[in-house]
Amino acid sequence: MKKNLLLFDKRLKSHHDSNSLINKYIKSERADKESFELMLQEEPDSRKKAIYVHTPYCDKICSFCNLNRKQIDGSLDSYAQYIADEFDKYGQTNYFKKSEFEVIFFGGGTPTVYKPHQLEIILESIKKNVTLAEDYEFTFETTLHNLTEEKLEVMMKYGVNRLSVGIQTFSDRGRVFYNRTYGKEEVVERLKKLKAFFKGDVCVDIIYNFPDETLEEVIEDARIVKELELSSASFYSLMVHDGSKLSKDIEAEKVKLEEDMKKDYLLYQHFVDEMLREDKYHVLELTKIAKNDGDNYKYIKVRNTGGDTFPIGVGAGGSVNGVGVYRMNKEMSFYSKQTDYHERFSRLSGFMQFPVINKADVKDILSEEEYKHFAEKMRDYQSKGLLNEKEDSFVLTQDGIFWGNNISSDIIIYVMEQLFNK
Repeated sequence: MKKNLLLFDKRLKSHHDSNSLINKYIKSERADKESFELMLQEEPDSRKKAIYVHTPYCDKICSFCNLNRKQIDGSLDSYAQYIADEFDKYGQTNYFKKSEFEVIFFGGGTPTVYKPHQLEIILESIKKNVTLAEDYEFTFETTLHNLTEEKLEVMMKYGVNRLSVGIQTFSDRGRVFYNRTYGKEEVVERLKKLKAFFKGDVCVDIIYNFPDETLEEVIEDARIVKELELSSASFYSLMVHDGSKLSKDIEAEKVKLEEDMKKDYLLYQHFVDEMLREDKYHVLELTKIAKNDGDNYKYIKVRNTGGDTFPIGVGAGGSVNGVGVYRMNKEMSFYSKQTDYHERFSRLSGFMQFPVINKADVKDILSEEEYKHFAEKMRDYQSKGLLNEKEDSFVLTQDGIFWGNNISSDIIIYVMEQLFNK
């Protein structure tokens, strides 16, 4: 086992919430609906803007999922109309009237569970109320089994230009474990047809390290992504969440899964090595490898570099002009006012999601003292082989990308501790 595997007790497998880290030192302030809606009538600032639309419904629940979703048990007509009405409502504000949006992202759940006429209702409302930037990105997360040509026709008619398909793995064994529809051969054929029909980027999610997954299986996943010339592949290590079907199955069988760090590391390295072979793909973000002329993933770039994410739909969360917004249900939202520290260190955490961290970007948001502590910690990680310092940037090594979420979390904790002596 490489020495870099012993640097942390546990690997953080997702982007750690920077606000929760900062809240240990500085509490965010409460905000309210009235002040938020007054703010939306003011002249919008110049920061980049995205819209996140949440669909908390699926027609089939994956074994690993604990996200804000439930299985459909009736028509989605009323929910589709609710989403359209939200766009009509906010479309009357100056924030919407005077802004260009870089990104619209439909997540879930599974946003392609809507019927074609329901998609038409939602997308027509967006067309009326949202001005998109010239080089916009418009994404729908989807599965293969509920995506039809009729739905795709409606989506393309309204400018959808990116699909994120939840594949998880092409391995037949893995697909059974994840409770996915179709076997490997059917998945490959459907992706080929989708690529031929859809006018835009086709991206996939890969989840590695299911029980007994072999190196051959994870390498095969990478090879198929490349053979199909998909625009990008997000790659995540399996997380067993409380509340997921998988966690309940494990509890029922009295099986305790402890993270096998060596296996996690080996699967990660083999997937990345295979994806980067031939130099046709590159690491775009800690958990995404993109085709050189493919996916730009503007959604995460806007979110992670200080832009707004306007949330619409039950379970949607985002931040607008420094105000955090979480839609608890159709009638109620929770609002919080971020402090200067929350805003700045959230941006720092966002910068740390990319393999190249530009020094000028960090210096723009940190004080001289804060940057001094940041650079101290980064140089410590350089001594451990996790990054290389250049004249104008810090560049994560492949091991550094593997540990990227830990590095981001530790950097924030270290700087805050130096500032507040805690």
